[in-house]
Amino acid sequence: MKNITPFKLFFYLTLLIGITEYGIMSFLVMFSFSPLAAGLLDSGLLILTLFPFLYLLAYRPFQKNILQLTQTKEKIESSHNRMITVLNSIDAIVYVADMETYEVLFINDYMKKIFGDITGQICWKAIQIGQSGPCPFCTNDKLIGEDGVPLEMYRWEFQNTTNGHWYDIHDRAIRWIDGRVVRMEIATDISQRKESEEKIQQQNLFLESVIESLPYPFYVIDVDSYEIELSNTMAAQAGIKTGKKCFTATHNSESPCNSKEHECPLNLVKTKREPVIVEHVHQNKDGEEEYVEVHGYPIADKNGIISKMIEIQIDITERKKAEEKLQQISITDEMTGLYNRRGFFILGEKQIQLANRTPGEIYVIYADCDKLKLINDTLGHKMGDEFIQETAALLKETFRMSDIIGRLGGDEFVVLLVEEAGKESEAILKARLTEAIARKNQQQGRKFPFSISYGITRYDRRKPSSLEKLLSQADHHMYQDKKGFAV
Repeated sequence: MKNITPFKLFFYLTLLIGITEYGIMSFLVMFSFSPLAAGLLDSGLLILTLFPFLYLLAYRPFQKNILQLTQTKEKIESSHNRMITVLNSIDAIVYVADMETYEVLFINDYMKKIFGDITGQICWKAIQIGQSGPCPFCTNDKLIGEDGVPLEMYRWEFQNTTNGHWYDIHDRAIRWIDGRVVRMEIATDISQRKESEEKIQQQNLFLESVIESLPYPFYVIDVDSYEIELSNTMAAQAGIKTGKKCFTATHNSESPCNSKEHECPLNLVKTKREPVIVEHVHQNKDGEEEYVEVHGYPIADKNGIISKMIEIQIDITERKKAEEKLQQISITDEMTGLYNRRGFFILGEKQIQLANRTPGEIYVIYADCDKLKLINDTLGHKMGDEFIQETAALLKETFRMSDIIGRLGGDEFVVLLVEEAGKESEAILKARLTEAIARKNQQQGRKFPFSISYGITRYDRRKPSSLEKLLSQADHHMYQDKKGFAV
């Protein structure tokens, strides 16, 4: 019965009617009936004979087809209702619009809450404001290819002109139930995300402004690779740029700092897990050395592992120069330029401490100017000051730069010599001084004879003594020389 076509059904019914009519007419011929009775009987017998066949061949197949159509319709309606339920349960705008007329064909409940039921209206009039025609940002041209075939989904972000909300939009061309190509749009409200992004952007701009306003180089270093990941303009101008190794940018070196003079702040931060401050000598972009105070601050990840370090570099070159100048002033005699008492003892005591570990001999000379008071009283203090300055100059000319020469005060001078080769002796030193004094007195136009008294003592490693004691011994010899006694 399933394979009966309309043509076959028509053929079988025609054949059946013909056979049935022939049989009835043959039956009626056998009896004498009036024409009316014969017609009625013929019709009745024909109906009774054909009814079972009509039921089996026509009504029953059509009944099954109608039942199948009804069941199919119910399934389609159920599927449609489920789809509508799904679309209405989405917390996002979902709508379908004709791509030629811009008529809104469908909207979900979420969209109805925002714009009302705009089904049948023009999308650019109902969803946007201030539009005199199709929206200039409409994506229809991005959804259909030149061959008229729908393309892949197109994703974009847009701020709606009606409610001011930001949406993450997914547009796609689909086939509608009537076969035409329409645009389906799913738009998720991302206003909160945009607001958060805006806040983050503002915070980033604020932090960038703060970092850029710093009057010194600021940069962030990866603790594993030593690579600079972030640097402000001050750092970049100093040659400390993103992507460089920190030791290359600051020391022009191929390896991290590892000396006691230049302790690596990054390694200190990793070890101590706290901020550190160290002083370094860096090379600037011109290759010149400069003193810097490096501040290192650890940055830990969510697991508490230090992964990065903030480094701030403060130029202290001028301060260091000032400190050196102050240091120099604190150990230097202003009148002669020699070490003062403090400076002489600082350097001299260090040399005595090294005496047992260094070869050669150590000598200490104690000298003072003869008849300085007489010169001051007769020729004036200015001439007395010149005498002191001449004595300082004579000692500097007679001994080496490596020797420690000082003025203890007034007219008292001291010299500490280290003769590593062991060629010096007290006699040689006396001869050098005597020759130098003689040359000084041979100068033309002198207003007074140049004369100093001095005593010399040698450091005995077998009987170690302090610098103070050595000076006392040399001072004693100097007074013997002044009185004309042999030393």
